[in-house]
Amino acid sequence: MNFDGSFQKIAQLDVAPLKLLVSRLTPQHWVAERSRQSRYEVHKDTQTIPLVYDADFRHTNPTLHPAMQMFGDELKRLLAPIAKHYDNTESGKSLSAIHGHGFCIRATLVRLNPGGTIDAHQDKNYSLAHSHRIHIPLITNPQVMFQVGAQKKHLSEGEVVEINNRREHMVENPSHFERVHLIIDWVITGEQCCCSSKTHPGIPCAVDVCLETDRLKIACNCYPEAYASDEHST
Repeated sequence: MNFDGSFQKIAQLDVAPLKLLVSRLTPQHWVAERSRQSRYEVHKDTQTIPLVYDADFRHTNPTLHPAMQMFGDELKRLLAPIAKHYDNTESGKSLSAIHGHGFCIRATLVRLNPGGTIDAHQDKNYSLAHSHRIHIPLITNPQVMFQVGAQKKHLSEGEVVEINNRREHMVENPSHFERVHLIIDWVITGEQCCCSSKTHPGIPCAVDVCLETDRLKIACNCYPEAYASDEHST
């Protein structure tokens, strides 16, 4: 989701219980699912454990994966303050009365190898353009740097941070240690993309309606970085 800024901190949470569960994972757990890595070259240095995920990146009816048996309770605990945050935004308040409350469409554990990188890219499909991309670091160190647009920073363990995934973003882990984030995509039901009022005024967002803007074939100039306030950044 595009917004005025690159990073927006939502909360600070205790992730120790989830971090403990992650420490119990075996190497076999981390290599069982490779669709994200085979599909996207930029994720070649990562391993992923899907909790809530669909390879077709649907925007409704998400699939729960077997790993939820291990992580489900902790995921629900961490989702509660995220839901509260978005339910109380201006969009959340107005749209929930019409369309119902928001929901988690994807939740994945992503490990970045020591010395690994996630190359600069923008997210370019319907669901990623219409959901809020949230990172919660579980295992990290000060050498790990996350860059969105021109802003680069380290995200500390337990921070709940939305990134502007419509800007180019990348991650560097020059350390000798793995980095593990819980990544959540949150949907405010009925929320329009930033380009909707210009490209399809009066028409709800939909896959076919937003195709050109989602894939950035039509340039999005809604929040030019040079003028973005980044006032919510940390």
